[in-house]
Amino acid sequence: MLDKMAFFVCVIRSGSISAAARKYAISVSAGSRWLQDLEAHFGMILLRRTNRLLTPTPAGKKLFEEFAPLVDNAEQLQRSLQDFQEHDKGHINIACTPVFANHYLMSLIGDYIKTHPSVTFNINVTPWALDYAGDVDLMISANANYQGYQEKDLHLVRREIMQCPFVPVASPCYLAAHSKPLKPEDLVNHRCLFASTLTGSNDWIFTRDEESQMIKIPKNLEVNDSDLLLQGVLEGTGIGYLPQRFITQEIENGLIVPLLEDYKTSIWSLNLYYHPPKKASAVASHFKSFLLDASYHQ
Repeated sequence: MLDKMAFFVCVIRSGSISAAARKYAISVSAGSRWLQDLEAHFGMILLRRTNRLLTPTPAGKKLFEEFAPLVDNAEQLQRSLQDFQEHDKGHINIACTPVFANHYLMSLIGDYIKTHPSVTFNINVTPWALDYAGDVDLMISANANYQGYQEKDLHLVRREIMQCPFVPVASPCYLAAHSKPLKPEDLVNHRCLFASTLTGSNDWIFTRDEESQMIKIPKNLEVNDSDLLLQGVLEGTGIGYLPQRFITQEIENGLIVPLLEDYKTSIWSLNLYYHPPKKASAVASHFKSFLLDASYHQ
């Protein structure tokens, strides 16, 4: 019955049976049965369901207030005991932006499980990794930094993995058919490809002589994957605004051409987010350290 009481606490905190069921690796129907069993055990209603909202009854609120600290203590004890394991064991949930997942993450996990075969992973590849902060152990997310940018406080620890400037680029075949933009304002007359998951919007930042301007480029084509965006640029579909780190080889090979080189751009930043030590499992903390020690962020 204690596991069902802990599940009840998770339902209250997450606001839904489905979210709690994901954490406990059970089906939603099984989670509903657990709550029914719990109410039958105590002989009273603990949750009221109205308009898809779950609201604890006075008895449910009392159970939550008294039992939630015990759940937290038990989880913290479990995390502490994991430090005494000779080898890492456990499960790690990761939400990761596509660009890092495609270029780095699988290789790193492959290296890690060679020496930690008892660790299992679930990877959710999504441009909106931070939206899953309540359900995962580690989040790898990117954003575009510029003067005046402020990141909202998510009560998570953030460590930067890598950063580089954006570069506006186009293919030689596109430039052969269209006049080359000589100043940022010219971009409004071009086909532009953008990923709001990279830049936050269709606004591209350009700075020269300490003066910055934000160009709202036409919404000709939007994607949520930087690799797909690069493919579109390579095929001559239009001009892209991409992190320099991932297009160096294409530029060196002459497949794409950097534009507006007299201007500075906003900075693309890739960050690892994780829960504070008291909330993080030992196995997630160990893998987090492995990620931060990897050579890609040098």
